[in-house]
Amino acid sequence: MSRAEMPPLTWVALGLLAALAATNALFLALLQTGGPFIGLVLYAVLLYRWQQRDYRAAVIGGLAGLAVHIVEVATVGWSDYPTLVTLNLILPAALAPVAWLVDRQARQADDEQTR
Repeated sequence: MSRAEMPPLTWVALGLLAALAATNALFLALLQTGGPFIGLVLYAVLLYRWQQRDYRAAVIGGLAGLAVHIVEVATVGWSDYPTLVTLNLILPAALAPVAWLVDRQARQADDEQTR
C-alpha cells in the first residue's frame, strides 16, 4: 500500500506514535532517567513494526504505555512536568483503539483482495 492509498485513520495512528516518541524524547532530555528512554525505544519499535503492517503491536504498546503511566501516577504522583505526564496518559489511550481500527480495516481490505 502506497502512502497515497493509506486511509486517514492510519495517518492518525502514525501521528499518535510520532507524538508519543517526541514526548518521551523530551521527557528523556528533561529528566535523563531510564523510564522515558524505555518509552522512546518502545514507540520507535512500534513505528518500525507499523511499516511491516503489524498494527496489533501498536494496540498492545498503547495499552502497555497507558497501564505503565497510570501506575506511575498512582504510585509516584504527578511530576514537575504535568503536561508531559498528561500526554503520556492521553496519547496511548487514543493509540490503542485507533490502531485496533486500522488493523481491522487492513484485515478487511486483505480479505476483499483475496476474494
